[in-house]
Amino acid sequence: METMERYLTQQEERQLLNTVARVNDVYAKRDYAWMRLLRHTGLRIGSCAALTVDDAQEGIATGNLPVNPEFAKRGKGGHVPLNKAARQALTDLLKIRREMGHEKDMQGRLIMGRKHRGLSVRSFQARMQHWRDEADLPVDVSPHWFRHTLGVRIMQHSTAANPLGVVQRVLLHSNIASTGIYTRPSKEDVQLSLEAAS
Repeated sequence: METMERYLTQQEERQLLNTVARVNDVYAKRDYAWMRLLRHTGLRIGSCAALTVDDAQEGIATGNLPVNPEFAKRGKGGHVPLNKAARQALTDLLKIRREMGHEKDMQGRLIMGRKHRGLSVRSFQARMQHWRDEADLPVDVSPHWFRHTLGVRIMQHSTAANPLGVVQRVLLHSNIASTGIYTRPSKEDVQLSLEAAS
């Protein structure tokens, strides 16, 4: 069985987010907020890029963030449950959007770029690479790694009777087979087991 590789360990996550948090400009604040949103929701980057102001306000109000089927994988939308950290990230993104000078357009994109347009998927990926380099991470991360990171963390820390079912629900997997990758040993599991066996 292969190990689960494409996710951030707790140390890597801290290193990355702390690096972004230390920079005090509006674009770094924006990036810090969307990274936390991805980390706590497991959204795919296309769905995140498509979020509107209205989606964010609905998520904050109800605790469930709508995922537009038009921008979801295989056209499967739904609602992603939100924890406190995810709701705070949405609140921060709304505030940052105002700080960037964008008017309150309910159907406007939530996460905006420099050219008064919604941040593109490629721009999210480029920003992630920028911060990876700034944080001197030893792994070649992409925004999608936050999705896997959430799945791994749920499997590591959930007290639910069926943590795999929780991962399936949160990540909006229609088939439990897709969720099976989270039963693979994590990088930490392998390292701890090797240390214990030495």
